[in-house]
Amino acid sequence: MKQEKVTPLTVKEREDERKQPNNKRRFSSGITEIGYPAYMVNRNWEIEWINQSAEELFFGQQLKSLPTAEERNLFRLALKAFPKTKIKNIEEFISLNTEAASLDISSPYDNPTLRSLPEEELSLLNKLWKKKDTKQKSPIEKKEITLEQLQKGKKSYHLIFCSFREGTLALFVPKEVLLDPIMDMLLGREKVIRDLIVNKMPSFRSLCVLVADLQNSVKISADLPPAEYFELVSQIWTKMEISFRKFHGTQGKHVGDGVVRFFLAEPESAYKYVLNGLMCAFEIRKKLAEINSEWKIRKKWTNELCFNIGIHEGREWFGYIPVNQFTALGDTVNIAGRLSDFARNGSIWTSKHLISLLPPEIQQKLVFGIHRSSPQGVMFIANTFSRVMDLVDLSKPENSKFVDIGTLSVTELVEIDQSLLERES
Repeated sequence: MKQEKVTPLTVKEREDERKQPNNKRRFSSGITEIGYPAYMVNRNWEIEWINQSAEELFFGQQLKSLPTAEERNLFRLALKAFPKTKIKNIEEFISLNTEAASLDISSPYDNPTLRSLPEEELSLLNKLWKKKDTKQKSPIEKKEITLEQLQKGKKSYHLIFCSFREGTLALFVPKEVLLDPIMDMLLGREKVIRDLIVNKMPSFRSLCVLVADLQNSVKISADLPPAEYFELVSQIWTKMEISFRKFHGTQGKHVGDGVVRFFLAEPESAYKYVLNGLMCAFEIRKKLAEINSEWKIRKKWTNELCFNIGIHEGREWFGYIPVNQFTALGDTVNIAGRLSDFARNGSIWTSKHLISLLPPEIQQKLVFGIHRSSPQGVMFIANTFSRVMDLVDLSKPENSKFVDIGTLSVTELVEIDQSLLERES
């Protein structure tokens, strides 16, 4: 489809706009304040933001009451909407969305989320499914459609699909409304997506949490001139960010010189998000070791640059708080943070629960276990776990912060087979 060329408003156009009647005036509010039906879906076509107009017109219910992302899948909702929806030609609405969705997700019978639908609904969706002619997404696409409402009859709309890295925004603008201000607003893509992310609905979902702290960051800061410290920190986070993006880690808020990353479960795989967290931890440890070697040569010092990493998996409420960025509310983050505190000298500690989520053939490609004392000295016992309370003396004041994870069974991740890194990354 040919993309419409959009140009910013001139001073004269803005002056003329003030003379327009209400239905022709330009829209100046944020995207989430728009009154026309609109919604934002992620790459799995789960609705993450929707306004009241779209809820009432298409689905006949408030979607915030649905706790999981899977329940907010647009096609699941649309198939179950009749007779609650105000749209008579709901099948046409579904078909319009399938064409845009075909660039993100597989067809119904091949899609893990959709193929669990009842056979009658799955068959209907498969019949309505339209594949897009091109594999290339356009930032903004526009087409004219007609929706037949139960009481108001037929109404014509400009349907606008706006594609972002985070998902797709759909707008249904009545045909009689001046379209220029909407298109003008969509040019400010960063502002639009920021507005949508801040207002996205929280969901209850499975996730893997990685917490990494830079060991002895206060001492390192004291040892370096301010300019060099900022140079070092910038170098570390620039290299780390490449790995976080590579393994799809979502940034969370963390106090101090550390990071929190969330790896979210996807319907395509029961364990990929867990493995992504482990591989990301292993890769950022290797990258920091390279930076450590470089700065040892440069500064001729004995400081060791290393991340102490804790990883845990759980099912929590996940959403966006404007002050704190993305956050998960529950014990999973707290446990990962405690494991990060427990780790020393750049080690990676995770839970038995997380390892058990991986299939045996993947576990065999990981080297994990516990270092134990023996008459011959400290020995590494592979493929074993231990309770935290059996690894440290919790009666000592310095270990009091580990009391709440004392019964947690944990292990140290030492190595990941290179073939697994190459296959999964």
